[in-house]
Amino acid sequence: MSLFTQLLAHTRRFKTLEQDDIYADELVVTAAAATENRGQLPLWSTFVKRNPERIIAISELDKDHISVIGNMGAVGKISLRDEVAIGQILNSPRVLIDISGLPQHVWAPLLKSAYLKRQRTRVLYVEPKSYKAHPSPASATLFDLSVTFDGLAPLPGFARLVGPEDENRCLFVALLGFEGNRPERLLLQIDPPPKVIPIVGVPGFQIEYPAFTVACNRGLLHDYGAYSEIVFARASCPFEANEALRRIKKSYPEHYMYLAPVGTKPHALGTILFALANPDTTEIMFDHPVRKAGRTTGIGTIHIYDFGQFDGH
Repeated sequence: MSLFTQLLAHTRRFKTLEQDDIYADELVVTAAAATENRGQLPLWSTFVKRNPERIIAISELDKDHISVIGNMGAVGKISLRDEVAIGQILNSPRVLIDISGLPQHVWAPLLKSAYLKRQRTRVLYVEPKSYKAHPSPASATLFDLSVTFDGLAPLPGFARLVGPEDENRCLFVALLGFEGNRPERLLLQIDPPPKVIPIVGVPGFQIEYPAFTVACNRGLLHDYGAYSEIVFARASCPFEANEALRRIKKSYPEHYMYLAPVGTKPHALGTILFALANPDTTEIMFDHPVRKAGRTTGIGTIHIYDFGQFDGH
């Protein structure tokens, strides 16, 4: 079976989502107060009314804590670093995590918990219809996506206490998006600067998006001689992103990999799974953007990625 055929077997796409598309024993995890249309699908409101025991909603209290409302009732402040408490949230044989309205530092610990328990897991991602144009577009900011950034800090549950054994054998792998200043700021935190390998989402969600991505990141690509190192992976596919990282690791088997998932959420999903499978030789670098309300409009294609029990990841 070809890689492409395998990817198709693990991904389903929908224009609208119906209750029959959710497994009977599947617990749905979603955002409680999403600021974008795509972050709260109409089906989830139906679940809250008719099947409240099958859905839990998560609210972000701060960068380190969440609250949960759902089949356990209202649960107070939970630390995203409390792996036992996070595991208790996912109290079902199967889980479906809707990452569309959840920040990365919230859904990544949930995914880690499911991964470590080898829990049957599907992840849902909803494309927006469009992104909000920046009022003063510059070379690195065509779209108005973030208010500010909280700065470099480990994702909960992904802190690295030990860095690379050899600082001269490191890679900076950046999964690029529309905010070109993000990977450059992260890269400046590494001394000496490592070799840069960019991953660009091709094909993109829209036909013009890969060109926008390259244009927004041309400073990084030029300053670090990275044009010739660009790797492509479908923007909507975590499996392709994960496979791209595997190929890079195979090409540089003795290297420590700094991973900057600052592009699409599906790419970030594939990156997190790669880091979970390679904990000793990878480090997630993330700058914790504060997302702007109304940054996207509408609901586009709905993707569901089936990871099974994470066999092979």
